[in-house]
Amino acid sequence: TRLRHPPVAAMMATLARLMWAVLPAVVSACVPPDCDRKDCGTCGVACCALLVQVEVEQEHLMHALNASLASGGPDGRFFLKPTAESPFGFGDLRPYHPDTVSFIGQAYHTTQRHIYNDTLNFLIYAPDPAKPSASRMRVFSISQIGGAYCDDGQNFKNIVVLLKSLGYPFKEINNAGCPPKDGHKGDAELWSA
Repeated sequence: TRLRHPPVAAMMATLARLMWAVLPAVVSACVPPDCDRKDCGTCGVACCALLVQVEVEQEHLMHALNASLASGGPDGRFFLKPTAESPFGFGDLRPYHPDTVSFIGQAYHTTQRHIYNDTLNFLIYAPDPAKPSASRMRVFSISQIGGAYCDDGQNFKNIVVLLKSLGYPFKEINNAGCPPKDGHKGDAELWSA
């Protein structure tokens, strides 16, 4: 008796279906937690912008970010970039725009699976006279690769993992590109590390 083997085409079709079923889980860049705020194409590609209030003075916040990013950040995959004002991280904008902004910075981040890179931009605003001991900061993360329509929550995670690691309580004031699942815009609970 001859053994009958399933047709090669049928085996290949089954293998292809299995691959397409498993591929999204394997390639997904964002590894939980903090991957629940996804964006699809807000900036032409995926991005996330948060305006946050951090319970620390502006210069202390800048130094904490600079030190963390210069040493790789909380996961070792952040890379501090030079600015037009400084080859060593955050630039001081206070001499140029004292009533508007204090510091500006940039970093790159590589995802946990070392598949994608994202760019983070930081803008620490001038002190609010009503609350000089707190800082308002705009943090923006954007996927570097063209065609990254959706980010699986990675751009939000880039921002929040860094903020949590600093150890200062912070509050989300507003967001763009990474809305909470409930659709709530800003005024989030005060988060602490």
